[in-house]
Amino acid sequence: MKSVIVRASQVAVAVVAVGVMSMKAPAQTATFNGTASEQWSNSANWSPAGVLSGTGAHALINSQTSSLLRLLYTSGSFSTQPAVQMGAITFLSTLANTSGTVTGTFNVQNNSAGTKGTLRLYGVDTTVDGLSRRFIIVNSSTMANVQFTQSNAGQDFELFTNGAVHVTAGTQLTLTPLIRNGGTTAQSITKTGLGLLTLSSSAQMSTYSGGFTLDGGIVQFANSGTAQANTPFGIGPLTLRSGTIRSTTATGRSFNVPLVLDGSVTLGSTDPAFNGTITVNSQGGTLATTVASDSVVTIVAGGSTAWNQSTSGAGSITKAGTGLLRFTPLSTLTHTGSTVVQEGTLIMSGSLTSASAVTVLSGALLTGTGGIAGATTILAGGTFSPGATSGAVGLFSFGSGGLTLAGQTLLEFSGTGTARGIDFDAVNLDGNIAYGGGLSLALTGTTYGDNTALKLFDFAGGASGSFSSVTASGLYGPLTFTNEGSGVWTSGATNVPGQTLTFTESTGVLSVVPEPSAVALGGLGVAAAAFVQWRRAGHRRRARRAGAAG
Repeated sequence: MKSVIVRASQVAVAVVAVGVMSMKAPAQTATFNGTASEQWSNSANWSPAGVLSGTGAHALINSQTSSLLRLLYTSGSFSTQPAVQMGAITFLSTLANTSGTVTGTFNVQNNSAGTKGTLRLYGVDTTVDGLSRRFIIVNSSTMANVQFTQSNAGQDFELFTNGAVHVTAGTQLTLTPLIRNGGTTAQSITKTGLGLLTLSSSAQMSTYSGGFTLDGGIVQFANSGTAQANTPFGIGPLTLRSGTIRSTTATGRSFNVPLVLDGSVTLGSTDPAFNGTITVNSQGGTLATTVASDSVVTIVAGGSTAWNQSTSGAGSITKAGTGLLRFTPLSTLTHTGSTVVQEGTLIMSGSLTSASAVTVLSGALLTGTGGIAGATTILAGGTFSPGATSGAVGLFSFGSGGLTLAGQTLLEFSGTGTARGIDFDAVNLDGNIAYGGGLSLALTGTTYGDNTALKLFDFAGGASGSFSSVTASGLYGPLTFTNEGSGVWTSGATNVPGQTLTFTESTGVLSVVPEPSAVALGGLGVAAAAFVQWRRAGHRRRARRAGAAG
């Protein structure tokens, strides 16, 4: 690190080169070297000498001899007690512990055992890692972790600006304080940098109301908080622009704030230490999601996210990652941009009521028991299977936009009756259906009586196209149907004696058909029974006549 410091009337202007950080003339800058008992309030710890404090002050933390910084909030060195006013705090890349290495943790704590402290942050305009904006906390240290702790009486933060918390790639910053608005103005925090920001379980839940934006790196949180009261992200909207959000453990966490989708975000982690599920709560419908721009939501492999919030906005949603995303019955989706299932599974148990076009790409699965109003296309290699989960049957509804099938359509039969969506998978359409790809029937529930008709597809519009194949498994199969022409598929002999199956595309009906031989035998049986009855009746008549003659 190289520093050139010019002082005039107690105002210092610094030009600092730390990695890729540069200063843009803040009102006052000083470096904390921490050589005298790690006390912030000891002027000997600062270069230039004098305790740094003030709304435009920028503290550069660069201790080489200690892994601890003690803030005695009740110190007479601070003009506002028991609070410290500060523009921004930066932990430099050269920060080290007592052995001169960068292993271990650097702690910032309240040194008072009896008075809780408040750090008031006003922001400093500068450039860090090529980003020019207002920052409040920057961690460029490569120590294992830099953290604000709740040791002794603890500490809170107050925001008097909309500021960024920047964590440089390869570094970690942990915040435990409650963060609240300074004064009556709603303030916000933006997380920048590729490093890891931890919102610790020891933190009291925050109440600042301007919102939290994830704009790079990883954020992990350990407590979900309470909607409209306090959460680790405050009580304003959580904007997901770039980066990853995960649990601090294998325990599931919830977003209890309204969401804004404005870029690309990954939810969850494949690391067993951080793979807790992420849930998007709606708080009884009072929390909603705005799709501000075309956005990608990635659910990691093995991960599962239940999205309870309704959506609005003009942006599109692309579901990426091999994990599972479920729009629950609590969610009414009205965003008007497209909806794409790029990878993994999308369970649509809510209702997509806008004209948003839905596309399921190769390798992806659309399932559920909800509804989609707009045009839906299952591309080659994609799969459509109604039902809440695999093996659970259900009814899926499509609106006037219709359904185009070019991938695999899987319908399951697991009940013992003929109720659509209860005993077998079924599809309702207010518009047209275009058949294509393969139809697979999993007949595992029961066998049916002769002439049973099961309406798999009920469409108000017309039917076009044709499946490329129809197969069945389970009690009747395995079967490969034959296209007899005009969209009529017949199974041939099945595992159920005397029955065959027919699927007719123009009606969407699967029929159980008695085999002709069985019909013929049935007819012979009826005739034979009638003949026996006729002979018996004749014997009875003759017996009555003989008795009368005697």
